[in-house]
Amino acid sequence: MQRLNIIPAPARVIKAALVTLAVLLALSSISSGQTEAEKGKKIFQEKSCAACHTIGGGKLAGPDLAGVTERREEEWLKKWLKSPETMLMSDPIAKEMLGVYMIPMPNQGLTDEEIDSLIEFFESEDAAKK
Repeated sequence: MQRLNIIPAPARVIKAALVTLAVLLALSSISSGQTEAEKGKKIFQEKSCAACHTIGGGKLAGPDLAGVTERREEEWLKKWLKSPETMLMSDPIAKEMLGVYMIPMPNQGLTDEEIDSLIEFFESEDAAKK
């Protein structure tokens, strides 16, 4: 006995697209199983932040970032990471750091999501050292 396919062609296409979309979403959530802190650590490494900063290893060309989330408010960190050159023009803390380190932090072109991940990484490092 021959089985009849009673699903009309457009409905089959939509069903196939939905199944494909569901599989892709499932795979993306599995493959991106990193925590925000892990993503932040990866960004820290990829952007070569360690060339100027340590986390608990002392000062380099820039400040040691150990305890940075305790010294600075999150909103300040977000502004600093988004646009350090703007902060250097108006923020007294940023101006003071430039006076100490003599090298302005370059704008890394970070997205808001990358900044959030970096802050999560800094928070996790600070919590681990307690």
